[in-house]
Amino acid sequence: MKREAKMLDGTPSKRSFWAIINDYELQTSVCELIDNALDLYLKGKQLTPVAIRIDLDIDRQVIRIEDTAGGVPEVDLDLLIRPGGTTNDRDQEVIGIFGVGSKRAVIALSEDVTISSRHGVGTTFRIDIDNDWLVDESWHIPAYKADPIPEKTTIIELRKLRKPVTEQDLQFLRTHLSQTYARYLMSRRFHISVNRSALDAIVFDNWAYPPKYGPRIMEFDLPTDGGKVRGEIVAGLVKEKEPGGDDYGVYFYCNERLIAKEIKDKSVGYISGRAGIPHSDASLARVIVQLQGAAKDMPWNSTKSAISFAHPTFKAFQDTLIQVLHYYSSLSRGFRGRWEEDVFAHKTGKLQRIKIKDIQRIKKSYLPPKPRVLKHRIDHLRENNQQIMKEKPWTVGLVEAIAAVDLIRRQKFQTKNRIALLLLDSSFEIALKEFIVHTEGLSLGGKTLEQIFNQRDAVIKVVRQKVNIDRATLIKIEHYYRLRNKLVHERATVEVTDEDIDNYEETVQNILTLLFNLDF
Repeated sequence: MKREAKMLDGTPSKRSFWAIINDYELQTSVCELIDNALDLYLKGKQLTPVAIRIDLDIDRQVIRIEDTAGGVPEVDLDLLIRPGGTTNDRDQEVIGIFGVGSKRAVIALSEDVTISSRHGVGTTFRIDIDNDWLVDESWHIPAYKADPIPEKTTIIELRKLRKPVTEQDLQFLRTHLSQTYARYLMSRRFHISVNRSALDAIVFDNWAYPPKYGPRIMEFDLPTDGGKVRGEIVAGLVKEKEPGGDDYGVYFYCNERLIAKEIKDKSVGYISGRAGIPHSDASLARVIVQLQGAAKDMPWNSTKSAISFAHPTFKAFQDTLIQVLHYYSSLSRGFRGRWEEDVFAHKTGKLQRIKIKDIQRIKKSYLPPKPRVLKHRIDHLRENNQQIMKEKPWTVGLVEAIAAVDLIRRQKFQTKNRIALLLLDSSFEIALKEFIVHTEGLSLGGKTLEQIFNQRDAVIKVVRQKVNIDRATLIKIEHYYRLRNKLVHERATVEVTDEDIDNYEETVQNILTLLFNLDF
């Protein structure tokens, strides 16, 4: 049995606004406001082009965002300030469904906000939001009739910015918006400009087409409660690569909007036994996921800035995504040492389209057998460093040691990572000593070579007279040196992971490149 004791007031406190101020960056906040205009555009007939104009006045520290998406009707003005208020239906293929993004965005950006909107050819209304309103627990706020602004237009002006906007922020915002809304910018009916400069779409489908191993589009449908999500997984190797570039991994679009890029999380397959630990030798592999459907079925977070890996939609195709990423990451490694001629040289081709009936199971025929690796890595390293090894024969052992580490790691030894760690750290010490012996003009501080070589810190100090080894690298080296000492001197056996060896091997390779210009 139950009896009503009292009626509770569930009206949210405005403190909820203050709690999120530090969570919003410039690009996240601006995107929330663009998403509002985009939703009006998507829900309409899309017959009239929509323009979004963003102006960042760095001198005055003012942001102005104007859109021609239609304006806010008088009856819906309260939605501009009411948390959870939205006219969007969760079953529509739109971007915003939570009704909180734009409210949080304007408050997070500035202390003084003016919103002016004219629905169609009707009256222009204006709302002023400032810190006084935020401090007051009342949610009431006046809407004023104002001088007319252009028809079908909404203008948001942000003053007294909470965080200063710099020229660097401006350039970053341009790139971010060009990527996030690329698929809309490619339409003739959707335009974004920043400081009067129109943005062009930046996309990521710059595929290479190596014979038999070109990119593929895998189409699938996911049944949902009352509908379905239409999906594509587009995967392949890219046709160009910046040295050391981080531009690989998994990219997600939901309802044509970029949500996240360059994901290298274990949830998409970056784990030992699958796609492996993220590493430069697999960096040609790229997978683009496109999902289209009801907003409630999209696996995004409330700010559309990340993917929720626990969402049922993501879980439904996760296994297939991991298999596809594993395949192309392995393919990238298989072509290692021959990227230029076997991958980058094939710049044109045709995407193969495949319809997957069961997204949770991927057939072997969808992905062709990977090519056999015809050359061992030592052959490639010898080719890349032939001239250096001829002029500096003491580098031969260093090059072969790196190749030996890779060879050891492919074996089924239970202790292969321990062996690899010892070999890498020894190679690092030998490299420093060889550099000192063969480099003129180094000061030994009155000590003999034997005395220097007995102290690792002293060796590093002498080498740094000629070579700039940054502090972050030295800290990393010291970490693995201590790990090696634990392995050698302590009674308990320490664990050496695949990630440890990936990390240290790349570090030692970078040091060898600094010291002797070796190419790995």
